[in-house]
Amino acid sequence: MSAVDEAWKPDAITLEQLHALGYGVDGDKAVAHTRPLLICDVDEVVMHLVDPFVQVLQERGFELKNHSFKLTGNVYDRKTGREATQEEVWAGLTQLFEEQAQRQGIVEGVAEGLAHVAQSCDILFLTNMPHEFGEIRRAHLAHHGIPYPLVTNSRSKAPAISVILDHCHAGAGFVDDTPKNLNQVREAVPAVQLFHFMANDDFRGLAGEIEGVAFSSGNWGHAGPEIARILVENKGKTR
Repeated sequence: MSAVDEAWKPDAITLEQLHALGYGVDGDKAVAHTRPLLICDVDEVVMHLVDPFVQVLQERGFELKNHSFKLTGNVYDRKTGREATQEEVWAGLTQLFEEQAQRQGIVEGVAEGLAHVAQSCDILFLTNMPHEFGEIRRAHLAHHGIPYPLVTNSRSKAPAISVILDHCHAGAGFVDDTPKNLNQVREAVPAVQLFHFMANDDFRGLAGEIEGVAFSSGNWGHAGPEIARILVENKGKTR
């Protein structure tokens, strides 16, 4: 198998989680969504990431300068002005994920917004983070009344979504904060309806225009009803 083919597949742990939920399998164990499915990111969509990450960076002697929509290349030593290495940025993110239950607050209105979506659609979380912190995230979300199934992922989300889409008989949508993730899914899995949600106002403004999204929002009071309406009206159809 070529490196390109291998990169397209979900990693082994992601695939194991998908199989456990009934995706990518046949027979009685296979899930079949007869309602539209919303595939939902978590960081900056359901849980705050930017503000608690800034706090972690400050504790580590760094600062975030949000000149562009990215983390690596935006973090600097507060005393020397030196750009942080990728390893230093990831060390901060790892600390954040370890302490997510204490640091990452829930986005205002998300429990109610997703509950509105769940009246007419199924919901699955697909979150890019180190797999070892997945159980902490599941427990944190369940504690806040957000109990939907969650799959951790380490590569492009498009391969995992491609596996999931084979089990969707009434259409699917994908909501994410990152333009790169949305663009990858648009190009690789064009049947999926796209939505952009970013809780942090500054970073949402830096995202710019994202091709193919139904809307961009930071308000679940708006996003929940609109996602449900669009998915129900367009079930079984491509964009």
